[in-house]
Amino acid sequence: MQAEEIPVAFDCQGAQLVGIVHRPETPRRRGVVAIVAGGPQYRGGCCRQLLVMARRFAADGIPVMRFDYRGMGDSEGVFKGFEHTHDDLRAAIETFRRQVPGLDEIILWGGCDAASASLINAWRLPGVAGLILGNPWVHSEQTEARVAIKHHYSKRITEWSFWRKVLTLQYNPLPAAFGLLKSLLGKRPRRPSGTGAIDFDALPFQEKMREGLSRFNGRLLLLMSGRSLLSKEFDELVAGDPRWQAALNAPADVARHDVAEADQAFSTLAARDDIIAASRQWLASWPAR
Repeated sequence: MQAEEIPVAFDCQGAQLVGIVHRPETPRRRGVVAIVAGGPQYRGGCCRQLLVMARRFAADGIPVMRFDYRGMGDSEGVFKGFEHTHDDLRAAIETFRRQVPGLDEIILWGGCDAASASLINAWRLPGVAGLILGNPWVHSEQTEARVAIKHHYSKRITEWSFWRKVLTLQYNPLPAAFGLLKSLLGKRPRRPSGTGAIDFDALPFQEKMREGLSRFNGRLLLLMSGRSLLSKEFDELVAGDPRWQAALNAPADVARHDVAEADQAFSTLAARDDIIAASRQWLASWPAR
């Protein structure tokens, strides 16, 4: 299906944001807002991933909007971090609806800390009914240490090259071991006490993600990389925290697609095509409205 690619400029708290809307000839009533990760990127995405995704979705009749946060790409303002993107997302969704009248539902697509921003905000953004999230960012010293021990050092200590470096004094493992021990024994986030109301915005970002997920009743697709230690941090956090496990039961449906050879950004052509194909299949499985 043919699709227009329409440049848009819109206001967010006094700053002008820039985006592109992909509008098919006959748009479906469910569209995707693609969110850029918080590094030095713009609306094309890492390795132009968001552009390729948008064009393939639009060929299926699914309208897509890509945009730059405040302070990112061509947009004005100051980027305050992924935890503070609620206003940007709301403004983008409102603009998307004006450009594609008749949209009933919105799906947020984001990877890394864009996935984190989606989990934090989806429940409080009108019309958001689905999330496509790649390797959500939940990094902390504790999860990093547990993943390093389980997936890195447990393999290294069985390799002769590691012990050769130790025995020839080319590598001293003690500082790394002490650092890992310190991280494992470090302070854990305090759990709320009592039954009082939770101050959502005051929570650490990982807890805001979990709390946001627990309040979201749409559909969720997780895209996870086999070669990313950050992806493994998410799995480690969920496996060790019953509150996260309970939160994953809140959405109406949770699906997962693993790409064994992918890195954190799905940066190879094979990985990019894999997650786009999985997402198109997932979107096609939604009940017709």
